[in-house]
Amino acid sequence: MSERVILADCCEDWIIEWGGFYKPDRAFRCPECATEWVKSGADAYRRADGRVFQRRTRVGPQASFPYLASVDGHQPQVERCCAKILLSHGERMPDGAFVCPVCGTEWQRRTERVHGLRVAVFIKPGIAEPLTIQPGRTRPFLVAMSEYSPPRD
Repeated sequence: MSERVILADCCEDWIIEWGGFYKPDRAFRCPECATEWVKSGADAYRRADGRVFQRRTRVGPQASFPYLASVDGHQPQVERCCAKILLSHGERMPDGAFVCPVCGTEWQRRTERVHGLRVAVFIKPGIAEPLTIQPGRTRPFLVAMSEYSPPRD
């Protein structure tokens, strides 16, 4: 399995929206998960574990999409644009092919039974295991199928 960087959606969302207001060398915490960060330079942020992320932007014909990229080159298995689309719309998408309009990643969506529940499953080239949406304490997130656990009501 290739090494991957896990960047919580809550941290990335916070930094994208509010990171530009912090002065360099200013420490802060994500308000959702309490992960500690330091703004280490212009558009650069260092997580408590030492990993550094740089704010970048993908530019399209009529829009742009900001995201955080790992400076050391170990990028996440799922781009922020894909994660946001799959988490927002994935459960309602029909089965079949989907191409991310931002980064161009090709996905296949299907429905499977897991723990007696019908769940949306997402597959893309390069990942060893399909992903699904895991309900979380504060927001849903993507997990490998083997890590999925049914929601507790």
